[in-house]
Amino acid sequence: MKRSMFGAVMALVLALAANVAFAQSKSTTASVPFAFTVNDSAMPAGHYTITEVSDRVLQIRNDDTNKSMTIIAQREESVKPQKSELVFHRYGDRYVLAEVWSDSAGRNGEGIQLSASKLEQEMRAASKDAGGPAEVVVALR
Repeated sequence: MKRSMFGAVMALVLALAANVAFAQSKSTTASVPFAFTVNDSAMPAGHYTITEVSDRVLQIRNDDTNKSMTIIAQREESVKPQKSELVFHRYGDRYVLAEVWSDSAGRNGEGIQLSASKLEQEMRAASKDAGGPAEVVVALR
């Protein structure tokens, strides 16, 4: 009896914690004029909502198609102030989402850096002779 009561209380605590974390999530939007990849998944050009679900978890949703994905990434800090923006690495005519920066809530020098996927590592190796990737920035609203 005590064990089932403990389980029920723990489930309630976890549900409340998840609810609080979801309520505190921050969303921004961007219009991305080109198709890109995130963790080897293709995302079409379009209007996107980016939600910081927790300290290291982002949800990226295409508002036109409702296709979304959740990614776990590494928090990054910068000594200089950053604007709210998406940073892409461009390899020829292919784009890969690399960083998400937000200047909201006094978090001027904090962002999320995505690890290079297997596809990006292959593109980076193939483009070494061409000088590596170019950075392309899209503003967040």
